[in-house]
Amino acid sequence: MYGVQGMMRDYAGYGMTADKAKELLAECMAGKHAELVRLAAQKAAPGIAEWIVSSIMEGKSFDRMAVKWELGEAEMMPCCRNSFYAYRKFTLAILDDMLSGKEEGEHGQL
Repeated sequence: MYGVQGMMRDYAGYGMTADKAKELLAECMAGKHAELVRLAAQKAAPGIAEWIVSSIMEGKSFDRMAVKWELGEAEMMPCCRNSFYAYRKFTLAILDDMLSGKEEGEHGQL
């Protein structure tokens, strides 16, 4: 059930549904919550926050970003695919907490 540094592998572990995550992603891709996404990504994974923000706000997948690394057009992300998506889920859980007014860090701390 737990992945990177004790984070949950699925949204249920954060008290979210996959539908709620899809709803948040759609809102973010529509341009909402940009500053909160940046803050949530910084809290979840400062070292890869820029990639998480691109994924959430622009819909970029790990594989799509990897092509840019292979072409030498971007710096390589310092984590694997599974870790990236675990951090992305953690970021969405933090964002959900922020939007819901829940206590900071309710979904775990790094």
